[in-house]
Amino acid sequence: EYKSYLRMLNLFLLIFIIDFGLQIVFGTISIIFRTEKFYDFIGSATFITCALTGALYTTQSQLDLGIRIIQALCICLWAGKLGSFLLYRVIKSGKDSRFDDAKKNPLKLFVYWMLQGCWVYLNMAPTVCLFTSDSKDDIKDVNVVTIIGWIVFLFGLVFETVADYQKTVFRNNPSNKGRFITSGLWSISRHPNYFGEIVLWYGLFISAAPYFTSNWAYFTILCPTATAAQICFLSGIPLLEKSGMAKWGNDPDYAAYVHSTGVLVPWLVCCECTPVPSKDLLVTSENGSSKQGYRTI
Repeated sequence: EYKSYLRMLNLFLLIFIIDFGLQIVFGTISIIFRTEKFYDFIGSATFITCALTGALYTTQSQLDLGIRIIQALCICLWAGKLGSFLLYRVIKSGKDSRFDDAKKNPLKLFVYWMLQGCWVYLNMAPTVCLFTSDSKDDIKDVNVVTIIGWIVFLFGLVFETVADYQKTVFRNNPSNKGRFITSGLWSISRHPNYFGEIVLWYGLFISAAPYFTSNWAYFTILCPTATAAQICFLSGIPLLEKSGMAKWGNDPDYAAYVHSTGVLVPWLVCCECTPVPSKDLLVTSENGSSKQGYRTI
């Protein structure tokens, strides 16, 4: 058991060095050239590098290599999709508005890079526990729960990808300038892409859990939970909801959309974590139903 813990700590240390080493190197370059354009791309590249390194970290691991490779490929698939999408978006727009202030402050920009390192490390934790598993003889091979976890992951990935694609198509249409999207998955959730991302990380925890060989490894469920909390209460939904309120907060159509569409979970219209337009703005038709649609500003 001591050797098992030591092997796990060695891999966690290796992932830590790779993760934060990349953030420090490229963060320094970012500060020197005052650019944020490769921030998300490096984050995705870090996920891929750590996942493949962990999967091939075969020293005395008793877990089937195929299971480790599939788990790693899940992370690579998500990271490759997200990295290419965000790189395309920042190149097309010319900048990432999240970094407008940070680019003027080297320390603040460096903190952004370190936070990205923490984000990678936390989300990798359940999978790292899988990579170093000393599974019992009866669960060395693929487990039903693991398959369920991979299915949950794929559902979240597809949900996020479709949502991102729908919004990209919407934004690329010049006639939609100044409008908010209420079609496709955005008709059942105001942030379906974030819902998909949260689901996929819980899926990867589920797929890894059957191979945990120490009780403390189950506490890594706090890692996808931390990602969900960050999205719901810090830098994800709150910032976008604040931006939406600034643009359309006095728009009756936007008020109708917000009050009839769940903020995150599809069809769940409750649990608001940010200010929303007043219900006094709702426009009712002759039959008493609220109107909603697109409004130009």
